[in-house]
Amino acid sequence: MITKSSGFSLIELLVVVAIIGILSAIGTLTYQGYVSATKKKSTENVMQQIALLQTEYLSNTGDYFYSDGAGTASSDADALDACTPTTYSSYPDEGGTEGTSEELEEKMFDGGDIVTKEMGYWICVAKYGEPDEETSFIIVAEEAHDDSAVPPPTPCKMSMTANINWVRNENC
Repeated sequence: MITKSSGFSLIELLVVVAIIGILSAIGTLTYQGYVSATKKKSTENVMQQIALLQTEYLSNTGDYFYSDGAGTASSDADALDACTPTTYSSYPDEGGTEGTSEELEEKMFDGGDIVTKEMGYWICVAKYGEPDEETSFIIVAEEAHDDSAVPPPTPCKMSMTANINWVRNENC
């Protein structure tokens, strides 16, 4: 006698659940890569805006804008170490001083909120050139991390010189 089954077997259900799990894992990784690439491209666009604003800043003040405490890079090899981008050096509610990103927004963007947490990067501006020569500027961006957490061992860090030379570390 032949009986007709009116449902799915346990094996069939397990196979379907496994396939859905694999597809969702692939989709999640793809989405995270998309978000990361979008944040990086957004940061590059802001860095280009800063480079354009440096011309206006130079004509208004006679010098380029540099972040407080920024060093000088004399070549592309040391460009990523010219300055260390931050948000606040300590908590602003407790009297902390503004970091490089807030200082940049105040001086270059009239206080506009351009370097946002959602962008995922912090930015600073340092001097670029030989110490005895007239200096230009270099813009450095570093992947943001939560101040309360341990920073990633090697975050993405990129820089752009005034003549649009890009330098990126191996994590970008």
